[in-house]
Amino acid sequence: MARFLQAYCLCLVFFVLTAGSMMKTTLAKACMEDLGTCDPGNDDCGRRCYTKHGEGSQGTCDTAISPPVCSCTYFCPPSA
Repeated sequence: MARFLQAYCLCLVFFVLTAGSMMKTTLAKACMEDLGTCDPGNDDCGRRCYTKHGEGSQGTCDTAISPPVCSCTYFCPPSA
């Protein structure tokens, strides 16, 4: 019985820690930034976005606008 209770408590602690870190990830706000004009024929926009905002960012060349504009979507810093 003691082993079962110990295993149950360990699983409960693991679950609480995992859920807390998952909430921080899912509650993160997305920000968007205009990085200037882009060429729809290459992935320069994606590289510029990644260089500026790092992992998790995504740059897309918006061709609905003339001239095409590079839009960078990334996770906002905690202070934003």
